[in-house]
Amino acid sequence: MDSADITAKRKAVLRSHFKPIWLRISYWLGSLFYGAAVVLIAMAGWATYFSVAHSGWGSEAAAWVQAAGSIAAIVGATWLAQSEGRRARRNRREQNEEAAWYVRFAIVQAQFDSHTIAADLVNRTTPVEGSDIRDWRQRATVSALGLGAFVDRTDHIHPSVTHVISNAKVLVDDLVDDLRRLGALVEDGRKPDDELIGQIVAPHRALLEIIDLYDARMRGVREVLDEGGDALPIQKWSPWDKDSKEVHPKSARSGKADTA
Repeated sequence: MDSADITAKRKAVLRSHFKPIWLRISYWLGSLFYGAAVVLIAMAGWATYFSVAHSGWGSEAAAWVQAAGSIAAIVGATWLAQSEGRRARRNRREQNEEAAWYVRFAIVQAQFDSHTIAADLVNRTTPVEGSDIRDWRQRATVSALGLGAFVDRTDHIHPSVTHVISNAKVLVDDLVDDLRRLGALVEDGRKPDDELIGQIVAPHRALLEIIDLYDARMRGVREVLDEGGDALPIQKWSPWDKDSKEVHPKSARSGKADTA
């Protein structure tokens, strides 16, 4: 590790220590600003009342009213800008969380369909017929289409949503392929082996694990959104700091920066 890397890491550590302090200072400065504005408006109002009571309504009283109005306008504009930003972040978070719930529904539905297929296949007392396989393939195909509607989206609340939904889509696609193989065997009058049956039964258990993984990741996402004021704390991610000089492992071996 060269001196530049050591310096960059030291700066990152200092920022991580001083940033919370600066945020607290900013909060108190903002509170002080609003408090001072309220005091100035009250003083301008009192001065207006005093001027009108002693000299009547004149240019001096009008000047005090104008001063109070100017201060109130500045405070109102500042508050409105901050509230609009918070409201926009909150609305975006609510929309993304609603979309994340839709994703969970699609995964749960796929798990339900795969469980139904597995139960019908394992617990049946009569030979598998073509109509059974057609019904199973329809279930699996509809689930795959539902999952696919979310895979290509790029506006999910967090990349983990895309990762989890892609895993579920791969499992259901494999289930559709295995059911197609089962249909070919039944059509030829052959009996499926235990390996193929196991492959058809397995997705419903794997999808249960994916649901648990998805719930755990979404709990983590909600925690960081709460900490970041309804926004992901991207600024705290050290690899994007301007002083960070982390090198890709492959590039470190070759001594060249990876620009891919």
